[in-house]
Amino acid sequence: MKIKSMYQFANGQLFKTFFESIEKMNWKIEKQLLKERVERYNKTYIFQMFKKQFYQENISIWPLKEEEIITWMDTLSIIRRTIDQIEIRGLDTDRLVIIMEYPLVFGNHMRTDYLLIYERMIIVLEFGMFNQDEKRSEERYTKKLQDSINHRQVLANMIDPRVKVINYVLVYRPEFDRLSNTTMNENINYNNCEIGLLSDFIIKNTNEQNSISAISQLESINIFT
Repeated sequence: MKIKSMYQFANGQLFKTFFESIEKMNWKIEKQLLKERVERYNKTYIFQMFKKQFYQENISIWPLKEEEIITWMDTLSIIRRTIDQIEIRGLDTDRLVIIMEYPLVFGNHMRTDYLLIYERMIIVLEFGMFNQDEKRSEERYTKKLQDSINHRQVLANMIDPRVKVINYVLVYRPEFDRLSNTTMNENINYNNCEIGLLSDFIIKNTNEQNSISAISQLESINIFT
């Protein structure tokens, strides 16, 4: 059964296939203001595809802010890099479902950025971006963390308590200045560290799910024979 959302990917490979169209654009997380980036990319096929999908899926009572489309492409690229990391570390992403822009039922029209679903676990994943000073980054994180906590609580109230619902926030930085054609290496290193932490979080919690699977429990019993 299809869950109401912008997109739903049944596994990591389907997500990577979907992302190929963005990859072909040589997409970069740019320093320029979202409004400027909208003006630059709003005629592209991918931009128009996202816009059409938003209204087709009817996931919000509010009109789309076109700046959101830019952030979707930024965060999809972060998730793509995360999937690469967790696959290298041995996670079977065939069992990982990714849901993008999920409208919370009875959530006052709030939407989660992403849900990562693995067995009996849901990670409510929220993103924020900053390109100013450190103080603003803390404020940005705090706001997104509160959003994430609220989204997790609303979701947890509606589903079976045997399903583990947890939340995570990743605040990322721009990686490229288009006007000066400059790669921002310090920010790339920062983002890679944050992606590494998210990967650690996913691996830790998916390992926990695997450890309580029926086959794992039988294997643990078998050590006594």
